[in-house]
Amino acid sequence: MTRPDTPQVSVVIVNFNGVALLDRCLASILQQSFRPMEIIVVDNGSTDESQNIVATRHPAVRFMAQGKNLGFAEGNNVGVRAARGDYVVLLNNDTEVTAGWLDGLLDILRDPDVGVVTSRVETDGVPREFYAMNGSLNPLGYNIMRVFEDLSLVFFAGGASLMFRREEIPQPFLPEYFLYHEDVYLSWWLRLKGRAVRMAQASVVKHRGSETTKKHASGVVTFFQERNRLLNALLLYEGTTLFRLLPLFVLDAVAKAGGSLLLRRKSLSGILRAYGWCLAHPSWIASQRSTHQRERRVRDREVIRWMSGRLLDGGGAGARFVNAIARGYAQLVGLRFYD
Repeated sequence: MTRPDTPQVSVVIVNFNGVALLDRCLASILQQSFRPMEIIVVDNGSTDESQNIVATRHPAVRFMAQGKNLGFAEGNNVGVRAARGDYVVLLNNDTEVTAGWLDGLLDILRDPDVGVVTSRVETDGVPREFYAMNGSLNPLGYNIMRVFEDLSLVFFAGGASLMFRREEIPQPFLPEYFLYHEDVYLSWWLRLKGRAVRMAQASVVKHRGSETTKKHASGVVTFFQERNRLLNALLLYEGTTLFRLLPLFVLDAVAKAGGSLLLRRKSLSGILRAYGWCLAHPSWIASQRSTHQRERRVRDREVIRWMSGRLLDGGGAGARFVNAIARGYAQLVGLRFYD
């Protein structure tokens, strides 16, 4: 029999020197009418007043000091392993939740076909028109805007606010990811197992956006963004799909390296380190790939039909030309995307 004080939902928040953000985030959660609920803050070695603020202003919150920066991926794993709720929410510390946030997530996750559900995350500075349609992922692992008119559909559940069943997902992320693309990994992995991914429009979260990762040097950010994007493809695609997409990955690598030299939007050293890491860890990649492919229940055609075939966002002439070439290539090699 379930004890009356056992939480139904566990909220896990990873924190790293985000004291001001964390205080507002926790205050908004504690205003939720939903009970029973527990809140767990996993602190990745903060040197600010995070622990004191939680202890004095939010004594009901469980604070787990790790003493070092485990990264977003393993920090969340620690929190999930400590959670007692039937459902777990992963929430960014740079968010504030609105009324009905938890109820909106639970309403969608009560569908047994759904493996993970994400909130409608409204980020500071993003125009309202961008929320008229939901985005997806393209075959190279980049975000593409304005794909799904049905606002319950997404390819992946964004890590700013997502919910899953603890029994189904006892550890959501690979700790090696550290940060970036771990939410894509989780949703893609669930899709391989035939699980659905949804967005709960009734669960609204206000997001300040990248407040913690701004503290990292651009080379570090580029490394994890690029390396983890590649890992998702290497671990989760079928071999035949990887083979068909190889020319696009090669062209993308050349274009990105060239762009980093000319436009300096990405760190060239970070890009080179990402590819170098993959080349230096073939055994780890092969082992993880084998594990994930054994868990597969559906073929890639059932996964990529939720992806966008566009390689570039935007409506300019250059983007239209590249996307037309991409569509032609996809038809040639037998890949069928959502659009």
